[in-house]
Amino acid sequence: MKRIIYIIDPQCGWCYGNSESITAIKKMYGEKFEFELLVGGMWLGENAPRGGEKLHSYLEVNATRMSTTTGAVVGQAYYDLGANPDYTFSSLEPSAAIIAIKQLAPKQVFLFTKKLQEVLIGEGKRLDKLENYWPILRELSIDQQAFESIWMSKENIRTTNEEFKRAKSLANGFPTLILNASNTNQLLASGFFSTEAMINILDPI
Repeated sequence: MKRIIYIIDPQCGWCYGNSESITAIKKMYGEKFEFELLVGGMWLGENAPRGGEKLHSYLEVNATRMSTTTGAVVGQAYYDLGANPDYTFSSLEPSAAIIAIKQLAPKQVFLFTKKLQEVLIGEGKRLDKLENYWPILRELSIDQQAFESIWMSKENIRTTNEEFKRAKSLANGFPTLILNASNTNQLLASGFFSTEAMINILDPI
């Protein structure tokens, strides 16, 4: 079966803004294509920005523009988090959470990722705090103890870093949508895309 590869980063605002579109497309074409989500590792290590005046100003411009364009809700607490020097906007912890869900509940990876970004950008909660994942896990009936044991384990971090490398080989930015067929990759979208535009591309395939 042909496969749609969706490459995102949990710290990527435009990926959050695109979540309704990819949800709709996955629902419409779930029987025609296999769907795979990859995490990209946008902000890691020294490249992960710490909250403060500079990041707060960046988010006010870019997150506001994303919200205006896509309709995705950005909570005031998210902007406040951007001003908090105690929080580093690292992609590692939430990406490792997504990789853990690939093991525990693979059919819920897309939904978990959507809700994870709602927690961060919609509610302004930190993704380096284990307790902020609990409501999502309870809602999706995913074993909390199993998640905790896997999340930041050495093995899971290794697997997460391997996925970062794979994503980097396929995408130059986030979100990226790729069609994989007959061992060939075709770029469908790089950046925000509308459901309607993607229907026009996928229907004839």
